[in-house]
Amino acid sequence: MVGIGSQAAKLSLSVRGFSIMGLEGCLEDLGIAEILQIISLSKKSGKLSLREGEDSGTISFVDGQVVQAASTYYPETLGQLLKKAGVVSENQIEAALGKQQMLEPHQPLGALLSDSCQIAPEVIEEIVERQIEKIVFNFFTWSKGKFSFQLGDPSVIGTALLNPFDLLLDKGLSSHRLVVKGEHFAVGSEGEVAVDEVALESEIQQFEDRLEGQSLTLLRGMLAELDNPYIGGGIIMLILRYASELMNRAIVFDVRGRQLVGVGQFGLTSSSSAADEIVRKLRFEAEPGSLFARALQDKDVVYSKLNDSSSEKTLIKLLGGAADEVFLAPLVSDGRTVALIYGDNYPESGPIGEAREFEVFLTQAGFKMEQAL
Repeated sequence: MVGIGSQAAKLSLSVRGFSIMGLEGCLEDLGIAEILQIISLSKKSGKLSLREGEDSGTISFVDGQVVQAASTYYPETLGQLLKKAGVVSENQIEAALGKQQMLEPHQPLGALLSDSCQIAPEVIEEIVERQIEKIVFNFFTWSKGKFSFQLGDPSVIGTALLNPFDLLLDKGLSSHRLVVKGEHFAVGSEGEVAVDEVALESEIQQFEDRLEGQSLTLLRGMLAELDNPYIGGGIIMLILRYASELMNRAIVFDVRGRQLVGVGQFGLTSSSSAADEIVRKLRFEAEPGSLFARALQDKDVVYSKLNDSSSEKTLIKLLGGAADEVFLAPLVSDGRTVALIYGDNYPESGPIGEAREFEVFLTQAGFKMEQAL
């Protein structure tokens, strides 16, 4: 729902206790950065499978950390990578592979080469880490295709079946670090990743400093409520309740093609019952060029000032005034925008704060609504 540029602020979160069963869909609707974030937030273990045209790939996770990646775009085996780096010879690779085939249970090729060739494990780990980063960063460029996440026991992540090329890390990579770094990476002629490490560490540290904030506690509680198997039609009410913690007023619109129909609100100045009735009678077109059309077309969150389109003028009249900044977010379910959430802080001025966590919640709410339907 949100692009890579808005992912970073959300990656300071660490949430347990909500389900991501059935996490699958189209990369057009949910990008790799957002998928990584959801898996990281939930601290889940399993395998993410990706496909774009003729290319396919996987990312394996243990407790939300990336421990393995494979791609048809980068088919090099660990032996080939180590040989290219000048660490081992072809004969040493063949000897290790022969020994590996006779061992039961399976042992990673890196561990065998480390023992037989006296290679420091850290050297192999660094080479594998660079390859995993290269593969994951390439996934960031996949704008179309399919994805699915399958939960799995961490104990099976080291098997030959799941890990045929042994590109496996003993210590996983932080998913949110990969996303932040992916925002800044540039691929050179040799496919190497160039990034300002000082700026990267500073940015990640800022996110980690937010871990103890109230927004994390709020998100954790709301996600726990969303995971209630009996939530059903209460998802819209839960969205409004969460929005009420962040904004002075909000409206949820049902999306029917280009028509927006009010279904719920909080914070409007008239009495609650009268405001509810007004909102339920509200209908207008998201005409081209409006902020509403932009949010629906891009399936992305919009932070902006209301413009002069007919629909926006209608909303300003209903609300009794315009805010300096408004929040518009699509609720995407099964690849389709089913609702649009509007919020602002009128009559206060200034930007809307702490809404990035709300974006995370809306992503999961869309999946939950898909399951309920």
